[in-house]
Amino acid sequence: MEKSAIIAIATVVIVVAAGGIGFAMMNKDKDGSSGEVTDAMGRNISVPENLDKGIVTIGSTGPLRFASMFDVADKVIEVDIGDITDNKNGRAYSYAYPYDKLDTETQSHANNALDTATVEKIANKNPSLVITSEGIWKNYTANFEILEKQCTIVVIKDQQMKFMTGDDGKLAEYMTFNINLLGKVFKQESRAESLINGINGIIADIASLKGTSDKNIYVAGLTISGSNPLTTTFPSYIPFDLTGSGNAYKGTSTESKVVLTVEEFALMDIDMILIDPSSSDKISVQDSQLVMKNLYDQGASAPKMYITVPIVWDSINYDCALASAYVVAYFNYGGFTEEQLREKVNNVFTVFYGDHGANVLKDMSDFFVGKSTSNGQVMPLFKEVTIEHDGEYKFVAA
Repeated sequence: MEKSAIIAIATVVIVVAAGGIGFAMMNKDKDGSSGEVTDAMGRNISVPENLDKGIVTIGSTGPLRFASMFDVADKVIEVDIGDITDNKNGRAYSYAYPYDKLDTETQSHANNALDTATVEKIANKNPSLVITSEGIWKNYTANFEILEKQCTIVVIKDQQMKFMTGDDGKLAEYMTFNINLLGKVFKQESRAESLINGINGIIADIASLKGTSDKNIYVAGLTISGSNPLTTTFPSYIPFDLTGSGNAYKGTSTESKVVLTVEEFALMDIDMILIDPSSSDKISVQDSQLVMKNLYDQGASAPKMYITVPIVWDSINYDCALASAYVVAYFNYGGFTEEQLREKVNNVFTVFYGDHGANVLKDMSDFFVGKSTSNGQVMPLFKEVTIEHDGEYKFVAA
């Protein structure tokens, strides 16, 4: 934002405050505090005495996701618009809580932004807490510094798309930092501890399922920056890392995704394909159709294909990454039943969301059945699929 625009905002704030209407930006209404925390920007923040005036999250790559791991959803009064309108797909927390019931006109703002209008809008609400992430803070520092005169703002560390564990095989530092930080801010430190222990327990359980396999697995049709055709894959895939499985992509890309040509796909050594059902709307596009023709023409020698849980929608959904790691272990190594797979995935969502996670898997399964059906595909979670050809190549249940 230009400097003159920032000055203009401040001027308007002062004039409005002087006139006794609107919001008094320079007179922060403090509820009192109960201690201090140091956030990701190294700022010392007074913990709100309570959250009665609500929570606002700014940024779709972490703030609402991490907050949803605590029982504060009933306090959330405003979020990025994408958390309401694009709330399903890979976002398990949106199955746990009815964020789609928020009103887009009054309870949302632009994705990953804090523009001038949003500063005023949030300040008028005078929430107890605003949560954002490092990247968003850095992009809109001037506006956040204006807003923090009215609201308590806490900044969490940015999410990482390529890893969620450290060298010790346990949760990476950025994750434990965010969980512990919000545990203190929400006064739910015991919940933070149980979350970290619970997730580390899941990671250890996944590690215990590792077997011996030399399969090259291709993950297809992932959702990142929207849905994608089957030629789009991950150069780095957390479920492969957690399970010690082999990625069929052997290139050197350091990007978040790789878009292959159909010819490049045809030359790959693939033993198994895992398909993200949130991209079922891209099955009919040319590149996907050509990939499916290639697989269809291979007949019985074609790699087996299975439907997994999408793990990316506005950055990584770590619960879904763990769920998909179980899927990878199930199909790559075996050793447990589909019923046990579902129990393990249900446990992931219960660890992340407590009782609110009980129906996440069922609701997610129903959602993707409906979505794939509307796109002319049959792509049930955790099931094998094959390809049929009737004028167009389509996925059907095996």
